[in-house]
Amino acid sequence: MQITSLFHADSFFKAVLDSVQFGVIVAGSDGYLVYVNDLARTLLGFNTDIIDRKVHFAEIDCSAWLDIQRIIKTGEPQIGVPVMSYSKPLVANRSPIVYNGEIVGAISVFHQLDHYENISEYLQKYKILTGQLEAIIESSYDGIFVTDGDGVGIRSNAAYDRITGMNSSEFMGRNMLELEKEGHISESVTLKVLKSRKTETISQRTRTGRETLVTGNPVFNDKGDLTMVLTNLRDMTDLNKMSSELEQSKEMTSEYKRRLQELQRASLSDNFVAVSGAMRDLYQKVIRISGTDAPVFMHGETGVGKELVAEEIHQLSDRSKTGVLVKINCASIPETLIESELFGYTDGAFTGAKRSGKPGLLEVADNGTLFLDEINSMPLVLQAKLLRFLQNFEIRRLGSTTSKVVNVRLICASNQDMNKLIFNREFRSDLFYRLNVVPLHIPPLRERHEAIPYLIQLFLKRFNQKHSSKKTLSKSCREALERYSWPGNIRELANMIERIVILSPGDCITDEDLPSEIVNYNSMMNSETDLCGLSLREQLQLIEAKIVSEAVEKYGNIRRAAKHLKVNQSTLYRKLYKKCSEEGSFANLRNIANLRN
Repeated sequence: MQITSLFHADSFFKAVLDSVQFGVIVAGSDGYLVYVNDLARTLLGFNTDIIDRKVHFAEIDCSAWLDIQRIIKTGEPQIGVPVMSYSKPLVANRSPIVYNGEIVGAISVFHQLDHYENISEYLQKYKILTGQLEAIIESSYDGIFVTDGDGVGIRSNAAYDRITGMNSSEFMGRNMLELEKEGHISESVTLKVLKSRKTETISQRTRTGRETLVTGNPVFNDKGDLTMVLTNLRDMTDLNKMSSELEQSKEMTSEYKRRLQELQRASLSDNFVAVSGAMRDLYQKVIRISGTDAPVFMHGETGVGKELVAEEIHQLSDRSKTGVLVKINCASIPETLIESELFGYTDGAFTGAKRSGKPGLLEVADNGTLFLDEINSMPLVLQAKLLRFLQNFEIRRLGSTTSKVVNVRLICASNQDMNKLIFNREFRSDLFYRLNVVPLHIPPLRERHEAIPYLIQLFLKRFNQKHSSKKTLSKSCREALERYSWPGNIRELANMIERIVILSPGDCITDEDLPSEIVNYNSMMNSETDLCGLSLREQLQLIEAKIVSEAVEKYGNIRRAAKHLKVNQSTLYRKLYKKCSEEGSFANLRNIANLRN
């Protein structure tokens, strides 16, 4: 049933719409006007025959027709749409007409805005302004107290109660002169303002013991009458505290900025790659340690980078600005010389001594850092002397009678089990406890395997720059380096990268440029992976054949290989023959005889 038929079928409904005090326009889903009530024709200036002429909504208002189309399509109404007529501005509410579950058209109901709208708008603006002023007064950190022109309290905020420790609501409606006489306040700035008719400022101490600065400001009307006094109460106790905290904050900010710059410098350093969780934890400790002068004792295998960690601690510390990092490996210096190296000597202290004498490393490291690597190799006699030095940091050169105090931070390292050395009385426990204030464990490279790719790239870049080359690594070469266990840790990895950068003939380093120990290790790892589906007997045979082949290849003939493997020469020959037969390597069978001698 079309919407036109609906309206013609119900004359009572049309009569109702004609009597309402709103303009009503009804359009079908095709956009043609179906109904326009009398008020709508009057407001919009339509003729009475507008329905008979079959006028389309687009002829009335194109933009309105677009809105009607959207309503018919989506079923969503429009509320409060401004409509301009030839006489007065209107406001329209538009809705879809749904009949039997189907949208058959749309209805637009509109009315004119009269003078009540302006009154409502002014009231709303006044309400908003009042709310804003209320929010401003209550959000003020300073206390606010307002009196009328006679000094009677009319308004205060929560901050006033907080600062004074009083309930100011009890003062509302009371004169400030009474409150002053009753001792609620020691002196009223309001009364001073009422008397002088100008701004007044006084200092007051509240009941809570706070120092406050109270300022009263007169408020005049257009006739010049003093109508209000606005009093501002500022808590100087909080201001003084905040001023002190601000100074502390500035100092902390300056310190954080300095530390951040150090961290940024450190993050760009080539000395530290913190990829694994263990190394990130270690680096966090290094950062914290660098801000102190506490002795540090590093534990770790040879080549793990203990010296690099010592360099990082020194560079991040303030000592990098006042002194140098001095390094000494206690295992590399003969026992007879290590004492003079550490403490120095004077002219003629011993045979072969320089005539001018020589300062010791402890003296050279004054205001800096001394790194004692492999301290586990230090003689017991010298350990006792180092312990005495740690008591008061006094040094005395060999052959001298005078002492000198130095300011040195000690960082020590060991690649041995110190508890075992102490148990065997090879290292003094009292010295160890003095040095082991901050222990650091440097994990071996095999325990932080995820760092190897980064270290490879780091060393490749470093040695390319050092040797003026542009070498790259093939994928297979990089994978072989990453899979290797690196028993010599970072030192072995760095040396290996430098070696292949120097010795590789091409610009791209391949796995053919790698030494046999890395290639064999990867072959073994691959073979171990392939063994998973074999029986124990088959696995043992393959491993045995691999060992035999590698031994013969390494030692050149069966006799020397058998001697190294500690087996009979004929046994080794038989196993090698069997291996070649199973592989079908007949060319190798002919060469076995040459390998027997």
